[in-house]
Amino acid sequence: MTRTPKDTDQPPVFGAHHTAYRCRDAEETRQFYEDVLGLPLVQALDIDGHPTTGAPVRYMHIFFDIGSHSADEANFIAFFEVLGGEQTFEFKRQWGMDLHFAMGVEDHDALHTWQRRLKARGVAVEGPIDHGMCSSIYFHDPNGYRLEFATQDASQRDHFARNQDRAHDTLARWDGAKRTASA
Repeated sequence: MTRTPKDTDQPPVFGAHHTAYRCRDAEETRQFYEDVLGLPLVQALDIDGHPTTGAPVRYMHIFFDIGSHSADEANFIAFFEVLGGEQTFEFKRQWGMDLHFAMGVEDHDALHTWQRRLKARGVAVEGPIDHGMCSSIYFHDPNGYRLEFATQDASQRDHFARNQDRAHDTLARWDGAKRTASA
């Protein structure tokens, strides 16, 4: 897939370093991500101040490796539990595709293996679903976050290449239909 930056002075972006989500209980979250999913806990930080404002707040920030392949490559999912913050944050399952996090797996065999593994551990799994561009299974973590394992075969990888040139046109049609519907 070819990317053409709009600004030639723009430094390259190399993908996600980490995503971070609130959790209701750091140990419960660790048990799910490390014991059920097998993602190693690689960092636990007990922090006592807001990182940008310095305001006093104590929280645990935990990181799980989701596929780093070298010491130079960071690829993490992170969570933070705010001490005494349970009353200020409502944990609930999201609607459908709202706020979901997708992790790649090697192939369709791996996808089916994950499906069986999760079900054997009592985790409800939806799919596999063929989206045209990838195939996925969906499940929730103990915090209610929707997670996805996704993979692509050759024809699904080609989907992105075939549709990249018309992505802006497709979005413009959507925007026009949305404006018409709200008028």
